[in-house]
Amino acid sequence: MNRNEFIKELKKKLRKLPFDEIKEAVDYYEGYFNDAGEDNEQAVLAELGSPAAVASHIIAAFAIKESETEGSGKKKWRVAWLVILSIFASPIAIPLALSAGVVAIVLIVTLSAVLISFFAAGAAMFVSGIACVVAGFLVIFQSVPTTLFYLGAGLMLLGIGAAATIATTKLSKICFNWLTKKVGSFILRRKTA
Repeated sequence: MNRNEFIKELKKKLRKLPFDEIKEAVDYYEGYFNDAGEDNEQAVLAELGSPAAVASHIIAAFAIKESETEGSGKKKWRVAWLVILSIFASPIAIPLALSAGVVAIVLIVTLSAVLISFFAAGAAMFVSGIACVVAGFLVIFQSVPTTLFYLGAGLMLLGIGAAATIATTKLSKICFNWLTKKVGSFILRRKTA
């Protein structure tokens, strides 16, 4: 492999990143080769390793940087996909990559299922609260104590349901950011070790 092949392969591996990030990375490594000189090209290639390893390090660093900035949900999903791509772009053994991928998927699915169930429970309480309030108004002419009971229970369910739904939404964002940072830092630690 020579310098041009390395740069070409690096560009190919980084194609999912924004254009500015790719340009910055390519400029950096071209400058690195220029500083070393043509005589040391093979030594630089040996020092850097494979373009896939360099690309996975760059993608992981970009993912961590992006996860630390506030952004929309679409941007956060993009960061998660970049982290996943960086895991599979690195030159590790296929069984290890597959097992790490399966464990990550199982953790994400489990966490998602728990968060979805809490969200659904909160939404169900909210809807039940509305039903109780309506029922309280429907029996107002039959029994005042029953009306007060239904109204109280309904308002309580509305409050708990709204609080649970809001808390689950906030917790989902926190968990997603934490997971993105942990996976990205794991990749960076593995590359520097």
